[in-house]
Amino acid sequence: MLNVGDTVPDFTLPLAFADGKKDPVSFKSLTGNGPVVIAFFPLAFTGVCTKEMCEIRDQHDVLDHLRTARAGFSCDTPHTNVEFAKQNKLQHGIFSDPNHKVVNEIWDTAVVGGVASRAKRGWLVVDKNGKVAEKWVSDDPGIWSGIAPIEAAISKLK
Repeated sequence: MLNVGDTVPDFTLPLAFADGKKDPVSFKSLTGNGPVVIAFFPLAFTGVCTKEMCEIRDQHDVLDHLRTARAGFSCDTPHTNVEFAKQNKLQHGIFSDPNHKVVNEIWDTAVVGGVASRAKRGWLVVDKNGKVAEKWVSDDPGIWSGIAPIEAAISKLK
């Protein structure tokens, strides 16, 4: 699992959007212009996961003002994440890692809802150079930190 100060390794995964796009995108392509938030969630279409992604959606203007790229990250399929993004009108993409190619290298997983190897809920704030500036991870999939700590972490980078 990545820790504060670690460099996020470049990875390429499908990035699923509400418009149906699910093309492979490299993490590195999101860095360079400002901070990046990666918000990890265990299962699309569940209550707390929906709240997490929608809260990030609802802070679109604030995060844009802070020049922050953002992406969700789940082990659901790209097709599932497209539908999840569509139903929730998400403006950000969701990295899809159903084969656990990346999640096992960068994040903790757990059994959630009887499904093995799901990303634990949490987030990384990554600076424009690709280093983890701050992180939060929950051992309880029912707990979401809210967006305020993410905004505070980003503000420290400015």
